[in-house]
Amino acid sequence: MSIIKIKNVIQRVFKMTWDMDYIQNAIYNDKTGAQKGLAVEPVVTGPYVANTAVSFGSYIKIAAGITAYGVDCVGKAFDIAYDKYRRGDLVTDGGFVWIANQDIEHAHAFDIGEWTKVAPKTITGIPVAGGQMVCVGRYHNAISVAGFTVDDETSYRKVE
Repeated sequence: MSIIKIKNVIQRVFKMTWDMDYIQNAIYNDKTGAQKGLAVEPVVTGPYVANTAVSFGSYIKIAAGITAYGVDCVGKAFDIAYDKYRRGDLVTDGGFVWIANQDIEHAHAFDIGEWTKVAPKTITGIPVAGGQMVCVGRYHNAISVAGFTVDDETSYRKVE
């Protein structure tokens, strides 16, 4: 192990220890001899309208009470006129998401032998309570209920 790596490990260990001690000291209340309650809430950046596509990895805080939501795959639909699909390409066809299991070099109708079924195009009935957050993925980036978009890039710091 090089000197630089050892130095970095030592710095990380001491920084982590300092951070944990600092947090403990910040939430401790001397008068009562107990810790203060610490609630970390996400920073809301704006309203979210149901079924609106947002960027990959975004967080959405659900506004409604106990409900169920659905996510819809936003991958491109299979196109018979498109004559070059590569192995690993994702398409939607017949209500499902498919991944190419080989290179497809010619235009023809959808052939199940060239594709592997991955998931339904729309996944529904996912239970969630109001106030909880949902993280959207790369290919499923819209949900069917309203809420608020959340800033997940903000660092935690003490505000006085």
